[in-house]
Amino acid sequence: MMFAVSRPLWVGRARSAIGADWLEAAIAPASECGRRRRASEPLYRPGEERAAHAAIVRTAQAARRVNERTLNALRHVVSDAPDPRGLIARARAGDVLADVDLFELLRFLEAVLEVRASATDHAFEEIGLPPDPQRLWSVLAPGRTPARTFYLSDSFDEELALLRADAAWRRIASDAARSRLFERVARYAGIEQVRDGEFILLRERIHGPLPPALRVLREAPTYLLCDVPLDEEALAALTVLDTVNRSVAECEERVRARLTAQVRENAGMLEAALEALGALDSFIARVRFAQTYATCVPEIVDRPLLRFEGARYLPLDASLAEHGRAYVPISLQLDGVGVITGPNMGGKTTALRTCGFLATCLAYGVPVPAKAASLSLFDEIAWVGAGSELESGPLLSAFGAEITEMRGFFERGPSRALLLIDEFACTTAPREGRALLIALLERLRGLDACVFAATRFENIAQDGGASHFAISGLREPFLGDAGTLDLESALARIASVMDYRVVRIDEQSAHTADAIGLAQALGLDREVVERSLKLL
Repeated sequence: MMFAVSRPLWVGRARSAIGADWLEAAIAPASECGRRRRASEPLYRPGEERAAHAAIVRTAQAARRVNERTLNALRHVVSDAPDPRGLIARARAGDVLADVDLFELLRFLEAVLEVRASATDHAFEEIGLPPDPQRLWSVLAPGRTPARTFYLSDSFDEELALLRADAAWRRIASDAARSRLFERVARYAGIEQVRDGEFILLRERIHGPLPPALRVLREAPTYLLCDVPLDEEALAALTVLDTVNRSVAECEERVRARLTAQVRENAGMLEAALEALGALDSFIARVRFAQTYATCVPEIVDRPLLRFEGARYLPLDASLAEHGRAYVPISLQLDGVGVITGPNMGGKTTALRTCGFLATCLAYGVPVPAKAASLSLFDEIAWVGAGSELESGPLLSAFGAEITEMRGFFERGPSRALLLIDEFACTTAPREGRALLIALLERLRGLDACVFAATRFENIAQDGGASHFAISGLREPFLGDAGTLDLESALARIASVMDYRVVRIDEQSAHTADAIGLAQALGLDREVVERSLKLL
């Protein structure tokens, strides 16, 4: 069982930097009840390894067993179901529900019945199906009309049926009395027809005195505006009809009150069904994620570790796919403090983001996008580096923001953290920035944390006592005459010759001309490039 943790998992810019927002959108439930359920589901933290693993296994098993068509059909039913929370609260408070309210409840009950009939696979057993609403549905079902509305049909109540039949006859009697009155007035006035309500009588058509039953409202030189008040017979028939109609309305309200009482008695069942639909919606969203992307069930360890093979940072993977470019999965093992080096545009930042993204998947209890993985849960994921000043406001420089972020990290003292450091101190004096980063890594080695730092400073891993990883880099040290290519073609050319794999090395790699080659690929002046090579 998970317990709510008040402190957020992501600190500062980490949430956006590692794609947590993207992941949340990818596993977002389709319904309001699903979104409420998701908001109440705490993320997995250290100490909840078994629960996180069980949740991921359930998701992966369902992804294998339940076909996509069934999942999409269930998701559609749940998302289309109305939310009866307000109606349940009103029924409990003693309000009598209107016909439109009863119709919404009936729609909800039918959605629950459809879900129960469709979610028959054992993969949904541990999630739990909503309780059977058949009894309450049977109570409300007589009101279902072919036009998908709700009507208090006569079958709800015998007295209601008798009163409605009486009202129908009384309406016929009232209409007949009114018709006889109008016929007499028309005959006396010498006109063909008298309509109900106000009407105009032309003077040229009047022969003799007006009948007493005809009332003149306004006179004009050529016409009279008249109406016909009801006589005793018509008025008596109308009075009886009104009395019966009031009896019908009172009986209908009693029927609604009785139906509302049934809703009130079943409020617990309705709330349990709503909660179950929310849990199912949240689960389906995770299962669809596992089906959409090549994922695996990771081993979850109880010490700081990130080890994965063929892992993909899905936000970038999706973006590259839109441009017809392939994504190169990466593999690494980070146990404690590590440093990654390599050329610009080689994927150092993406390697950091991949670590954070997989850790976020684990916290949400979803399979991770990798061929295999061994991961640990964290109670904090922090990002320090490029963009930190955006979180700190305009008063601090990039370097000042980074120092502030690191100060905050040490002050918080998370019990187990994933700290991702992107080009720390790259905007200050290189000699001092390098010294600060080495000292920082030495300090971080003593914490219960995974720390991964991308840097262009030399010999950081060796002097800081950290594992050293590197992007393999350009397969061709010099790209030739690429300056005539447009930007899209240049990027495609770089992607074709760049080896994005992450390798672990024991010693600091030698200088390469990757930066100069990339500069030429992006169209920098050829003479500048050639001069740069000579200077190097």
